[in-house]
Amino acid sequence: MNVVFRTDASTALGSGHVMRCLTLAEELRSHGADVAFVCRTHDGHMSDLIADRGFIVFRLAAADPEARRGAVVATSWQEDAAQTQAALQTAGVTPDWLVVDHYALDRRWETVLRSRVRRIMVIDDLADRPHDCDLLLDQNFDSPLHSAYARLLPSAARLLLGTEFALVRREFEVHRSCALARRNGQLRRVLVSMGGTDPANDTAMALAGLATQAGEGVALDVVIGAGNPHRQAVRRLCDDIPSTELHIQTAHMAELMTRADLAITAGGSTTWERCVLGLPAIVTIQSDDQAPIAKAVERVGGHRVLGCSKDLTAQDYGRALQALTAAELVRMSTISATLCDGRGAARVATYLLDRNL
Repeated sequence: MNVVFRTDASTALGSGHVMRCLTLAEELRSHGADVAFVCRTHDGHMSDLIADRGFIVFRLAAADPEARRGAVVATSWQEDAAQTQAALQTAGVTPDWLVVDHYALDRRWETVLRSRVRRIMVIDDLADRPHDCDLLLDQNFDSPLHSAYARLLPSAARLLLGTEFALVRREFEVHRSCALARRNGQLRRVLVSMGGTDPANDTAMALAGLATQAGEGVALDVVIGAGNPHRQAVRRLCDDIPSTELHIQTAHMAELMTRADLAITAGGSTTWERCVLGLPAIVTIQSDDQAPIAKAVERVGGHRVLGCSKDLTAQDYGRALQALTAAELVRMSTISATLCDGRGAARVATYLLDRNL
């Protein structure tokens, strides 16, 4: 089977789309599939990481700054479709599946690509535009948005909805039992992780708020991506705070989450990694698309939402940490662990590998 992913990362867009596609790609490869990626080389692109994982990457030129739309950096959909078609032609294959994970692409783009692929899968969580696809995955917690897909998709399209299908890397499931066994309400180690790029530098804001408590029985692990534009400033902060370790583009996130007692983190798809490990969290909402997930999990008690990034101060982070009780940490851990079991990528791969779909 041959599968091609069309997805992007950038400083503005973040790394989440690429990371969840990589999770599914690695699961498919473990079943013998040939997998490639088509990505645009925006600032903060992750094509080198994808290649380091052993996948072929067809690199499209970065968009002209004049073509940028809000937080999503894009050429016109027509140009992107033509360039993606050219990449597939260069590859000399007709993919069994084209997997599209991109907020700037919709039914118009997908219809054009139909002639070059056998089937199309879309990964989405906005339900804000029509798609021409055979399979759609929205991996997020039960949401009113899910009902919108009925009017946005072809009648024959199949839907995979909910955290049962969350694309979480296999190592999180491997660490699940160990992580859950140690959630006893003690607070000794805090993980600070504000996404791969963190353009607003929420990492620094959180560290400023936590600095007075670090070293007094609490250690900090700080995770940033290689494309973080504030990398040197964050490094200096970490050097100045006792019992603080900086991790850049770590390959050991599951281990770091397992040994942590609390995460100070952004919303988004990393939510489901935390839930697999029952890791309590204080969550900052960095973008509008993160809000529905973050608020839905808070409603059932799986984490606490601190607020929107632009509205928060360093003192907010410090006060939130001080206010936590052992009972609340245990409660968040117990509830979050019920929301996702870490086997979603295997379930999605089963659908893609089914020749009768």
